[in-house]
Amino acid sequence: MDVALSHAQPRNWRDTDMGERHTRWWTTIPAWSVIGLGALAVHLVLPVDASQTLAALLLTLIAGVYIGFAVNDGRLPRILVEGSVAIGFVAFAGWALLYAPILLPLGYIFHAGWDFLHHTSIFNMKMPKWYVPACVVFDVIVGLGLWAIWLIH
Repeated sequence: MDVALSHAQPRNWRDTDMGERHTRWWTTIPAWSVIGLGALAVHLVLPVDASQTLAALLLTLIAGVYIGFAVNDGRLPRILVEGSVAIGFVAFAGWALLYAPILLPLGYIFHAGWDFLHHTSIFNMKMPKWYVPACVVFDVIVGLGLWAIWLIH
């Protein structure tokens, strides 16, 4: 593929046959629900402060994934937007961990919204088609699950 063409019209993994095989909702949603529940399991055995630290760290890592997709996509505006949003999530995670840890799950819920925006035509970015629904499911389950775990403790 011509480099100039790839910047004007990026090849979108969401439109390939490979992407289609891996995006069936009836496999993506249950699989990532199990992964989300598995991620929550460790929080059941950790002390609350350690759980909150881990949750903040995971939120920053999740936020950074879209930077990788943007770099792979190759368009500078995408990289700048994704980088800026990731910085916002990192700042929120750090602030929440220090001042209001009970709000950390809200970061996961907001990230699910950010994920969902990538499912629209606003973000035509080169990325695996399965990633967006998987991340939405994971973020919602982890966000709600963390609140439940921390409120019980």
